[in-house]
Amino acid sequence: MKKIITYSAILCISLIACNQKQASDANIAKYEKNLEIAKQFYAAFTSKDSTKQATFLTDDFKWNGPAIGQDSLSKEVLLAGDKEFMKAFNDIKFENTEYVPGLDPKTYALDGGVRVYGTINSKFASSGKTSKVKYYAVLGFNDSGKITTLEEYYNMEDLSKEF
Repeated sequence: MKKIITYSAILCISLIACNQKQASDANIAKYEKNLEIAKQFYAAFTSKDSTKQATFLTDDFKWNGPAIGQDSLSKEVLLAGDKEFMKAFNDIKFENTEYVPGLDPKTYALDGGVRVYGTINSKFASSGKTSKVKYYAVLGFNDSGKITTLEEYYNMEDLSKEF
């Protein structure tokens, strides 16, 4: 009887471990797919193509910008802000970029999201002076690979130093 209980416990543990591995593998695959989308989204930004940027966002997309009180803003608000940035700055480059998987805040398991760290380097269109901004963002995705949320963190003061 003890052997049956022992073998049953080993079997249960093995099945649980296999299921967790399969879920982890699925989330890694989801992250890798979403990572490519995130890279394309930022490539559209640095090439000043807000129309292409829009194709990566869901209709009910929510943006949480860096300023206090900028929560749950629409896709249109983000794209309008990006267009203004694209007018004010030239030679936009996203450098020292690192992408890492997003994590579920409750379980700390991979959730398919993408976090990005980097530096946005550009030149003021009016003066040609260089601007550098340290950047961090968390991107959420739906099952279709569209960006549902974007939470951005950077020091807005860095953008206005030259003005």
